[in-house]
Amino acid sequence: MHRPAPARVGWLHGWVAWAALAIAIATPAWVLPRLGGIQSEATRRLQGSDQRLTRLEAALEHAQSQLRDTQSRTAVLESKMLETAGLQAQLEKLYRSLAEDSTDVMLAEVESAVALANQQLALGSSPQAALGALQEIDARLARQDDPSLGGVRRALLGDIDRLKAYPAADIGALALRLDGLIGTIDQFPLLASVRAAVPPGTASPPVSAGSGAQPARPRRPASAGDAASRASDAAAAGLGALRDELQQLFRVRRIETPDALLVAPEQAYFLRQNLRLLLLNARLALLLRNETLFRGDMERAAAWLRNYYDTEHRGVANAGAQLRQMLGAQIALEAPTLAESLAAVRAARAAREAREARR
Repeated sequence: MHRPAPARVGWLHGWVAWAALAIAIATPAWVLPRLGGIQSEATRRLQGSDQRLTRLEAALEHAQSQLRDTQSRTAVLESKMLETAGLQAQLEKLYRSLAEDSTDVMLAEVESAVALANQQLALGSSPQAALGALQEIDARLARQDDPSLGGVRRALLGDIDRLKAYPAADIGALALRLDGLIGTIDQFPLLASVRAAVPPGTASPPVSAGSGAQPARPRRPASAGDAASRASDAAAAGLGALRDELQQLFRVRRIETPDALLVAPEQAYFLRQNLRLLLLNARLALLLRNETLFRGDMERAAAWLRNYYDTEHRGVANAGAQLRQMLGAQIALEAPTLAESLAAVRAARAAREAREARR
């Protein structure tokens, strides 16, 4: 073995020792500043984290405050919604109540209108007026659009069809003709007041030999034949004039009631009033469509006219012809009724009142 080997090993160990010592001395010098930087950075970051945590806590508190405010507002909104729902329910109930009240009022008005039209028909009014009233009522029910009123509309439509098919008698025209006759009664002459009247220019005095008028003298003497002819013509003319005078003085006619000639002038008023009352009663029976009373009063009026009035007078003859013509009119048409519509309206009102009573 060689000796230098231990010396080299020792030297190597020495260097290692010195290197380790240097490293041991240098390490703290290098590590401590870095540790200080790391600590300062950690402190800075910790402070930043604290600040962020503080901000987060503040934000969380603000969020919680907003949440609480939102919750309180939500509670207020829910209460408002509940209140609104309650008000809406009340409004709906009020609307239904108003609608029902409106329907009740409308049904009452419809019943009144149908009853009035039915009464007018019973009194002899024109069916056209009742037809117009029913059509207006049906249009009003159609605008209402209430399914519960379907039965009322069906009854109205049935009565409307019956009124359209009804053969309307001209009662109004007959009543107007009777009014015209009643207004001319005062112009009718009575039999007791008839006097012979000579029309102007119809009677001429007969020509006689003793009259003051002298015929013109012929230029030549007349023969015996001419004289006899003139005498015959004069006699015929005289007899004709005498006959005309006698016809004006005496009138021969058949009088069925001789008492009519004995009527005093002060009784003429009562005769005219009696005829007027007969015609007024006939007019009332006509409007009531009572054919029996109408014909009875008309026949009595015609007989009264024949017995007490001068039937040769133009006005009296015209009145008698009108009475006979009106006696031939057919008025025995049964007046239509609106009983079906009236019953349907009353049934609808009773059903609604029963529903209201059960509530």
